[in-house]
Formats: sequence, structure tokens, C-alpha cells
Amino acid sequence: MRLLLVPVLLCISTTIFAQDSTMSVRELKSINVTSKKKTIEFKGDKIIYNVSTSVNAMGSNALELLKQSPGVMVGPSNSISLNGKGGVTVYIDGKPSYMQGDALAALLKSLQSANIQSIELMPNPSGKYDAAGSGGIINIRLKKLTASGYNGDISAGIHFGETPKTEAALNMNYRTGKFNLYGNYNHYFGHRNMRYGFDRVQAGQLIDNRTADTDMRNPVNFKAGVDYNINSRHTLGVMMNANLYFGPGLTHTLTDLSDSATGQLQSVLKAKNDYYSQKQNWKNYNFNYQYKDTAGRTFTADLDYGAYRARIKNILYNAFLKPDGITETDRYSLRTLNSSDINIYGIKADYEQPISHGKLYTGVKWSTVESGNRVRLYDVKTSSEDLNIMRSNDFRYDEKIYAAYLMADQQWGQWKLQAALRAEQTDAGGALNAKSKFTQQDTVQQVNNRYLGWFPSFNLTWKQNDISSFSLLYNRKIDRPTYADLNPFEYQMDELSFWKGNSFLRPQYANSVTVGYNASGILAATVTYTHIRDMFVSITDSIDGNKMIIMPENVGSQNLLSLNVSSAFTPLPWWNVTANANFFHKQNRIDFDAARAVTLSINTVMLNLQQVFDLDAKTQVEVSGYYQSPDLGGGYQRTLYVWQVNVGVQRKVWKEKGTVRIGISDLFQTSRWASLRDFDGLYYRTYGSEDSRQLKLGFSYRFGNIRMAKERDRSSGLENESRRVK
Repeated sequence: MRLLLVPVLLCISTTIFAQDSTMSVRELKSINVTSKKKTIEFKGDKIIYNVSTSVNAMGSNALELLKQSPGVMVGPSNSISLNGKGGVTVYIDGKPSYMQGDALAALLKSLQSANIQSIELMPNPSGKYDAAGSGGIINIRLKKLTASGYNGDISAGIHFGETPKTEAALNMNYRTGKFNLYGNYNHYFGHRNMRYGFDRVQAGQLIDNRTADTDMRNPVNFKAGVDYNINSRHTLGVMMNANLYFGPGLTHTLTDLSDSATGQLQSVLKAKNDYYSQKQNWKNYNFNYQYKDTAGRTFTADLDYGAYRARIKNILYNAFLKPDGITETDRYSLRTLNSSDINIYGIKADYEQPISHGKLYTGVKWSTVESGNRVRLYDVKTSSEDLNIMRSNDFRYDEKIYAAYLMADQQWGQWKLQAALRAEQTDAGGALNAKSKFTQQDTVQQVNNRYLGWFPSFNLTWKQNDISSFSLLYNRKIDRPTYADLNPFEYQMDELSFWKGNSFLRPQYANSVTVGYNASGILAATVTYTHIRDMFVSITDSIDGNKMIIMPENVGSQNLLSLNVSSAFTPLPWWNVTANANFFHKQNRIDFDAARAVTLSINTVMLNLQQVFDLDAKTQVEVSGYYQSPDLGGGYQRTLYVWQVNVGVQRKVWKEKGTVRIGISDLFQTSRWASLRDFDGLYYRTYGSEDSRQLKLGFSYRFGNIRMAKERDRSSGLENESRRVK
């Protein structure tokens, strides 16, 4: 009966799965139901996606896994939002991710599911955390084995899409006496194809741009550490993380320029961009001390050093052709050498102790960022290359943040109150050294920011009974611009498009109020109102007739009202369902300049559904998918809807130490993105897709002792700064 129902349920989920239906009712009654960790869990103020138990997580990187996480939205430019709110802070093992934008996407793509334990979603973090991150926190926990003795697991897989790809991962641990040594490694090798483009109508001209992009970078990352228990109260730890992303890339772009009124083709631009050398390395070193006594007093201290190094070399070949697409009218080439060096230092200390019917928490933090970016652009000629001094620059930006917080919670019967106040002082300065485009003389543009922020928060909870509770939360957050966004230099993206930073960019502030209900891991529901002032987004604007510039600007404010409902239930003993629905109304009040003020509103729905079918004690089928209706992206752009369905099967073998998996991601190849801007005389439509539909085969094997011990909690002093590396 069970095997007969599974195909029916899969069809309802728009997925086809065929099985024999000859099992008798007598066999069904003999099933032993055992307790298993659910793929999605609701624990207090967080939702946990247990990647290690998910069949469809196989062969996915962290960025792809975020798309499958409840309430998470990943935009076309790899922007990440949670429950409709941007400004999300991404952590890895409680530590900052060291980057944002394309650099963050590169890191997340280097983290494979085989080395990820879980993804924690925290839309309303407490005052212990940094004030940055109005959208909340996403913490990616990598596997850390804790069993006594020597143990580990190894996995490998191959994926078939437009091109074949391979992955491999290794986790190891050795725990004996007072020492615990651990480490992991993973890599992903293969080419990833993308196709994207845009249509633009501007100044009486239709511009049709199509690009084929082949990314040949190979991500590799590893982690190693040791914990030493001096005695029952004192513990020392050292840990190192390294993420390497290297390899070439190649794009081919064809741009047709036509008369928008008649559609008559006027000229063609062919471009080839050869990224012949790309190296991006992120390293983090952490020293940790923890004191914990039997009275409940805890003191932790962290010293951190993070380093980001990027060396990107590419050469762009441009050829202008007549409408016949053959006859050249002009040709030129540009070579770009781009280097980024960012050093991040952090010191953090936290203390907590019981008081009355609750706890007192306090802590301090100091961090500093030293950021340097150097761009050298050369005009390539037949026999030489000449430095283009007008398009080369050096930008340095240094930032210090001093923070302190005080938090306390108290319990009175069924009521519990947690209140916190955090203060952060920011001192920052930068300098751009470049040639003036008007005088061609050396110039220095200064960037100076100094401000103090106060960030209160509270959480009032009423526990109705042992199962259900209600809560009221408030917090104030800040989102600081990335270091790249503050660089005022103008970069040429292609012949007709430019990007420019903004040294006058101000941080944005968000105030949020949330009313919540939680029913013991079965149902979680929240209603949140958020107001953002000084909202900054990347604005697309017209310049010089048919050219376009993208520039971050503080453009106004945003109001967001959202309803989030998550539920986990078991219709039948062998059928587990987790569903998440997020409905939000977003209103952007844009005041770009005196002549361009507008209010844009949209209602958006996000749905996430995951079903797990236990065919027997060793075999599982998983069907998962998500849907996202149109949303507002940036200032004036509207993103179109997107949806995806994944299906997978896994079976335990070799006395359940081995696991064989097979799955198909993006079964109907619907993971495509598109956005539209039609405002102030500029029509701009973007679209794209990638190699998302893949057949995935994988195998993993556990070895050594599997009896688990308690994992040591650990965080980092660099809670926020590193995520702004772009």
C-alpha cells in the first residue's frame, strides 16, 4: 500500500516516480518506526536545515542549498535575503564569511554539501550579535566529528549536466584524553555554463546583449583545528580555515544595436573576455579560550586574523561590425590586472552568569579592516601594451569598530523577558588615487566616516503550556556599505555599461517588530514589520545618450510587512512533510533626485515544500521544491517568478556505514532568472540561466568509532566585518 501511495504523492508534487505496488498490508504492519533527525527543525528563534540528512542536498554547494532553505531568497546577482529582508549576515561555523557579493558567492560555491552539517536561519538574532545584518543571520555549520578515538567519513560524486563534474570530501577526527584533533577537505572540479543577457531601449536605440559564460574555476577548501581541555573548566582551541578558488573563465558576448522605432540593425559589437588567470584565497586563523564552571559562569575570548587575496587577470577583445556581421569598422583590446588585499583583525570577549531567575550577559569587541584594491588597465596594441592611466587606480579603505553590549533575561512563571543594549563606534577612512578625467592630473579623493550607533533589542515570551508559546520581539540593526561600494572609481563593464562606487554612501538602519507563535517544533508563525531608512541599492541610470551606469545610492526608505508560517507534520508513519510559506508586502519609497520620486509596492509569495518517504528502514525518497513570485529588486527593478523541483533516492549499505544516492536537481529546468526596469525613459530587461538540471550520483562511507560526544561551541571575533568584502 505504501509503495502504491508514493507514486501518487510524487505526481501531486509534479514529480514522476514509479514503484512496484505489490507489498501487502501485513508487511506494512511489521514496520518499526525509529526516531530520526528531521531535515527541517524549528528550535526557539531559529530554523535549522539539516543538510546531512537531506537526500536532495547531495552534490549541491552552499549557495544552491540556500535556495532550498525555508524563507531564503537568492537573487540573480547572488544577493541573499531572509523572509523578504536583505542585509543578511552569512556565518560559517559561527565565524564571518569574509566577503559579500561575487566574492561571497564564490566562497559558498566552494562549500559542498558533503562537508556541511546544517544551515541555521536566525531572522531575529539577540543583542549578543553584531548590529550589522538587518535581514538576520544565516550560519552554515560544517561537519565536525566528535566521537572518541579515530573516526571520519569520505564521499565522492559525479554530476551530469551540460558537462560532467566531480566532487570529493573527507572529514576526520581523533579524540583522546584531553585532545581533540579534527579537519576536513572538499573540492569540486568541472566547468559551469551560464547564459545571460539584457535588452535595453535608450535614447531611441535598442540594445540586445547575449552572453555565453564558461566558469572553469575550481573551488577547494579545508579546515583543521585542535581543542585542548586543560581541566574541567579551562579549554584552549586553535583553528584554521582556508578556501581557494582558482582557474580560468571565458565569456563570449554579442550585442546588436538597432533603431528602436524601425528595428533596423545599425551595428554589431562582438566581445570576448578571457579570464586567463583567477586566484581568490580566503584564510582565517582563530585562537579561542573558554572558562566554564559548575555555577553556570562562562567566559570566552577569541583572537582572529582573516586574510583575503585576489588576483584577477583578463583580456577583453572588442570588434565593431557593420549590420552584415562580418565587416569590421573598429577593433581594440584591453588587459586588466586587478588585485585586492584585505586584512581583518578581531578581539572579542564574552561573559555570562546566572542572576536571580535568569542570566546576565556582557561582552566587548574590537575589529579593524585594512583594505587595498589596485587596478591596472592596458591598451593592447599589435606590438605593445600601454598603461591607460585614466582608467587605473589605487583605493585603500581602513575601518575600526569598537563594540560593547549588556543583555539580561529573567523568568517570572510563564513569562520571560530578554533585553539588550549594544553600542558600536565606527571610525573609517579611505583614499582613491587616480587621474582626473577632466584635468588628467593626479588626484586623491578622501572617504571619511565616523559615527556612533545604539542598538536596543528585547524579546518578551509567554509560555502558554508545555507545547505552545507566544513572543514579541524588537530590534534595531545597521547595514554598512561594502568596501567596494565606497570606491568612487568608474569601471567599464563593457563598451556601453559602467559601474561606479559612491564614497558618500551612508549606512542604512532598520527597526523591526515581530509577533510570533511556536508550537513545539510542529508549527512556527511570525508577523514582522520592518522599516528601513537611508536604504541603499544599486541604481541603473542613463548617461551620454545610449550608455548606462550602475551606482549604489541612498535612495529612500522601505516598509516591509511579512507573514511567515512553517510546519512539520507526519501524515503517515513513513511520510514526513515540511512546509514553509512566506507572504510579504514590500513598499519602496524612492527619492532618487528632485525629478524622480516614486513609490513602488509589491506582494510576494515564497513557498518551500519538502517530502521524505521511508520506503523501508534503509531506503528514502525525497521530493523538494520552492516557488517564488515576482519581487522588487534594487530600486526600480521587478524580478519575475522562479520555481524548482528536486527528487532523490538514497539507500544505506554495508551495515549502514555506506550510503548510495541518486538524484536530479531542477527536474523541469525552471531555475531561470529575469528582471525588468521601465522607468524614466529607460527600459531594461535582464535574464539568465545556468547548468542547474543535473543527474547526480554519489557515495559516502563512515569509518571508525561513531559514538558521538558533545561538540564544543565556538564562535569568532570577526562577527561581521568580513562579509562586506566584495
